[in-house]
Amino acid sequence: MKDPLLRGVQWYWPGSSPLPNARWVVGGAQILSESASLVRALAEGARGPLGLIYLDGGPKEAPAWPWISFPRGRASRVMGRLRPADLVCLDDTQDARALAGAASCPVVWVNGRSSELLALGQVVVASRILAQEVGGGLLLGDPCVEWPLPPPPVEPSFCERFQAVRGAGRWIVYCVDTASGEETLAYNTFLALSARGGGLLALAPRDESRFEPIYRESIKYHLLTVRQRRLITSEVPPKTRVYYIEDTSAREAMASCADLLILGGTFTPDSPIRASSLWAGVPVLVGPHGTDPLVRSAVRAGVVTLCEDAKDLVVQAARLLDDPKQRDQAAEDLRAWLTLQGAARSRFLEFMASGSS
Repeated sequence: MKDPLLRGVQWYWPGSSPLPNARWVVGGAQILSESASLVRALAEGARGPLGLIYLDGGPKEAPAWPWISFPRGRASRVMGRLRPADLVCLDDTQDARALAGAASCPVVWVNGRSSELLALGQVVVASRILAQEVGGGLLLGDPCVEWPLPPPPVEPSFCERFQAVRGAGRWIVYCVDTASGEETLAYNTFLALSARGGGLLALAPRDESRFEPIYRESIKYHLLTVRQRRLITSEVPPKTRVYYIEDTSAREAMASCADLLILGGTFTPDSPIRASSLWAGVPVLVGPHGTDPLVRSAVRAGVVTLCEDAKDLVVQAARLLDDPKQRDQAAEDLRAWLTLQGAARSRFLEFMASGSS
């Protein structure tokens, strides 16, 4: 539908609702676009038609459903004109709260993060952490994300090669799938953390064509480096400072051996991201440019640590390395969320179909 259902003076025309008995999904253009598959499923399960309420002007491309652009400051007018059967709010903004407050229909908040929403309708939370922060709500997971199949299990014996490193009381930080420019970030972060205690940096660039140039560049850091493909014995020598990974199977297996995992592609704009490392069972740190829907969902759920910049990355990594209990809790929170998330979409649709909204 190219044009909005209502605009301008059309809001003031008397008459019945332009979309009777409709379910309206509320959000900004980005979240509505990212959640298109959820919106489609909600449309299929609705008792009547479905429409979209854009809080930030409207879509870049015409959606498949009727839509309106919310006229700010007119929440009561909008609710009185549309007379919705129910509202599904994907964004928590002041405009969304105004619409919910003016509604006389059931309201559902998806991925709620504030206790104030409990007074404005049913709140669906994405993780145990958020359930505690909100002080209630339905713990269903994040239904906005289409859940991928988990990666196949890796060979657990791979981590045995770090026995000497662990025996020396050293931690392991793994920077996986680094994009161009992120190797420098990895080395600088490692050097900053090493000032607080000894450790090992595992480094796996994403692009195979860059393996050799990156290794040659690493020499300037004067760190004892072992190349995974050229390791004669299976055990990493205890004085190794950098374990340089150039093999796909080793890249996947290494994740579960680390104390912390730093996800590459998230500190550089427009870089591809592989989210498979989330299943490794260790705390994950990401940068501000994580565009993968699963990574963004994990950030919203509070189960991975978002670092605003290089300085914040050092602070957050040091915080977790200094506190084993906090590190273990972060890993457990991520594992629990992954377990919950697998059926989040189906649980949410069942909840909506039950009429509990």
